[in-house]
Amino acid sequence: THTVNIYDFNGNVMDTLTIPHGEPVDFKKIDISSLSYHIDDYTQIGFIGWSTYPVSVTEDMNIYALYMKMSIKCTAIPDKREYYSDKGDIRIEGLKVTITKETQLPQKDENGNFLMEQEILDISDTCTAVPATLDKAFAQGKKAQINILPPGSSRAIVKYNITRFEGLGDVTFDESVDSSDASEILEIYAKSSTGSDPGLSADEVLVCDINRDEAVNSSDSSLILDFYAKSSTSDVEISWDDLL
Repeated sequence: THTVNIYDFNGNVMDTLTIPHGEPVDFKKIDISSLSYHIDDYTQIGFIGWSTYPVSVTEDMNIYALYMKMSIKCTAIPDKREYYSDKGDIRIEGLKVTITKETQLPQKDENGNFLMEQEILDISDTCTAVPATLDKAFAQGKKAQINILPPGSSRAIVKYNITRFEGLGDVTFDESVDSSDASEILEIYAKSSTGSDPGLSADEVLVCDINRDEAVNSSDSSLILDFYAKSSTSDVEISWDDLL
């Protein structure tokens, strides 16, 4: 007879078998239930096979369990975190969520370690935002937390905050965005270009800085005119979220 030691992923002995000379190993007798588990909330490891499948045992030997490890990770949250209405869907452009799959191979390197094969899958487009719509997100106010769920999961891979900003482009504060607001921005830009202080408060800058580039200039005026033209000719309500 020969002694066959069965090892888990960490090099611990799972079982020791005594095999008659020339007989195969009956792997069905080995309990592998402990070889699939979560390392943490976002990493799972599981058994995929054995390092060797001897059909005829002729000497003492060691056999190792091989694994596949799956790790999910978010490396970038969505770009859009400021909204201007409570209509429409949460947008997740810019989101980056990947699954890294590491597979242990039966072949070994020069140091006697099992080789690893790695594959990275981008699953950003299959993730969902909860809540998914702006009306639900802002039901309780102008701030909300969004959870990003990977496919088939109820556990968020990342959470981030969004805000609703009202009055964008309404420079004259008359509850409408039109050509007079565009003209007002050009006047503000002219003053700042000549070194004069336009006297804008921080809140007023947020109203005027349409493209959020931390400057009030002709680009913002052009965006207001574009918004005004589209909203004047559209049969449906136009939001800044449709344009920015």
